[in-house]
Amino acid sequence: MLKNLKDKAISATVKTAINLKIKEFGEMLNLKLNSQNKTIELELILLGEKEPLYVRIGNYDISNEGEKYYLMTKDIKTSKEWINIVAKNYLENQKFEIPKNIAKTIKIIA
Repeated sequence: MLKNLKDKAISATVKTAINLKIKEFGEMLNLKLNSQNKTIELELILLGEKEPLYVRIGNYDISNEGEKYYLMTKDIKTSKEWINIVAKNYLENQKFEIPKNIAKTIKIIA
């Protein structure tokens, strides 16, 4: 129960941070983090699109190298087939730098 509350708090924080980064091409409507199962579910509305894009990251890992923190994504599935292909070829098993404060907060509940 406590982990669920922490996941909800982290989800809200991460959603706000991501919305600041993607505001020029869309908005994240929902973000659901499950630290126990290491999954992330997103719902985005992208400019020019009528339907939201649903994304599920089936496995993630957070690591650090010195002062920098990284998110590695695995098993990405979306509601759009062509984005699934892009994700498989260019996003899965890649490291993406994330803000230190968000990474540390996620690692606390992981």
